[in-house]
Amino acid sequence: MKKQKKKVSYQTEEQKEMIHFLIVLGVIIVFVVGVYIFSKMFILDKSLFEVNYTTGAINSERAVVGTIFNRPEKDYYVMVYDESSNQAVYYSALSSNYVKKQDGALPVYHVDLNHKWNQSYYVGKDGQSNSKATKVSELKFKDLTLIKISNGKISKYLEDEESIKKELAVTKEK
Repeated sequence: MKKQKKKVSYQTEEQKEMIHFLIVLGVIIVFVVGVYIFSKMFILDKSLFEVNYTTGAINSERAVVGTIFNRPEKDYYVMVYDESSNQAVYYSALSSNYVKKQDGALPVYHVDLNHKWNQSYYVGKDGQSNSKATKVSELKFKDLTLIKISNGKISKYLEDEESIKKELAVTKEK
């Protein structure tokens, strides 16, 4: 008979603690994954591998100055004003009344001069605006401006409230 050699291995206390820690950690990870799978499949009644995508909504009534000339319609209005001003609700109501009450109304886009991307185009109440602009870099606006765009070019440029009311066919009701 052959003599069998006994292999004796010694473990230090630190090694025993490390093995014990890894076993406990593994059991906790298996438990958490099990609870997650159970909740996904049975409690929430959703498939484990189902992915939901949320599509963003684009506000088609708002525009940035850089997109004024390239909207999808052939003819449309762009109303430019500071939406944080006291008159902002009134200006918005003017365009809303036009769109709701006018047959064959053109779309009206709004540009907020207070928005960080539009502030460089604002010249203030006493500044010099540019009604003859042919490209975005040439645009300059005062407090309130209504622009009619036809075929990607400015066809009307109105800056006073009365002419804007007349253009949008808004009259005071008595």
